[in-house]
Amino acid sequence: MKATPFGISMCMFMPSYLYASALETSNQSIASFLQPHHYAEFSTAIVDANISGKTLRPDTNNPSTFTEISTPNFTHSFYLSNVALKLQVAPQWSFGLIYDQPFGTDIGYTLEPVVTSPADLVNAVHFKLDTHNLTALVGYQPSPFWNFYTGLSYQTLETQLKISGQSMGILADYVADTNQDPAMGWLTGISYQIPEYALKTSLTYRSKIRHKPQFHEQTSSIPEIPALNLSSTQHISIATPQSLNLEFQSGISPRNLVYTSLRWVNWKNFKMISPLMSSTESGPVNLVDYQKNQLSTTLGFAHILNEQWTTAVDIGLDSGIGNPASTLSPSDDYYSLGIGGVYHMHSNLFIAAGIKYFKLNKAKVEQNQQGSGNLFGVLSSVNHNKAIAYGLKLGYRF
Repeated sequence: MKATPFGISMCMFMPSYLYASALETSNQSIASFLQPHHYAEFSTAIVDANISGKTLRPDTNNPSTFTEISTPNFTHSFYLSNVALKLQVAPQWSFGLIYDQPFGTDIGYTLEPVVTSPADLVNAVHFKLDTHNLTALVGYQPSPFWNFYTGLSYQTLETQLKISGQSMGILADYVADTNQDPAMGWLTGISYQIPEYALKTSLTYRSKIRHKPQFHEQTSSIPEIPALNLSSTQHISIATPQSLNLEFQSGISPRNLVYTSLRWVNWKNFKMISPLMSSTESGPVNLVDYQKNQLSTTLGFAHILNEQWTTAVDIGLDSGIGNPASTLSPSDDYYSLGIGGVYHMHSNLFIAAGIKYFKLNKAKVEQNQQGSGNLFGVLSSVNHNKAIAYGLKLGYRF
């Protein structure tokens, strides 16, 4: 059965932001570029997460022994935005711009000082990473069914990191940051559609983007221990990961549509290395790395109520990245449930809103960790954690 025009290209009408594995905050969809005619879009989302666990710290009465205590919520709510413009510059050629914030994190907590410890130790962590991505796309449509596209991505990245006190297991604070660093990447893909059946599928590959920022590091101790007061400024390599997106939608009746997406991200090759700490060790010290690649999927159903209103519901799951439980990686995968609706103010203008609930599954607890996360603070247990994303999208066809 043929689907009504109102169901066409509704696959990604709900806000596409995720609280996903590793540092991912966007699924990097190019669905806006595959809209018919000229199209402009703005979307925004707020993600509110509740993530905590238990960690070990020196006992206040006997610093040589450790006591398990609860952490506060160590993730901060964050705001994301996306802007897209697609122009059909000729019958067979299209051009587009997409701005998003694909990778980022903002975690941090502080526990009260251990007053009986030698340096009045504070257990504190703060790690922030921001990226901004501007993608330019060119598409060639040899027929109404096929679209071949490619483009370039300009990306900036900056980080801030502070690990204090017994989070490091020594009587010192570690502070590091990078300036905003620009770099370029590329993408390419193919799309096939049958508009009268609201059928559309696309496969998109994005390359890794390699940044080489100056990394400023410093350790300091109170009381002062000269051997622990070190500093370094060196260029490091941070490559945001390559990825592959498969998106599909199809009308199943005049008023019903199914949609799905599958995303693979190569987190296993992502590393953030400390030159300063590596200089005192036999091998490189990874501040951040991940043990396996990420695979996430979404399956949804949309129903057209009338010419103005469309509703949808979807479920999702994420494979995680295999890291043991730490304040860097308290959860390892998730299940999600999203609901939303679209209101067509007129045939060319719509507004969509949605809410998505994420049940974050616990990462595996390992007391003697090696590798990523142990410098941030090993978790001795993980609570039942969750996140909620609220999204709003405005789209205009012209």
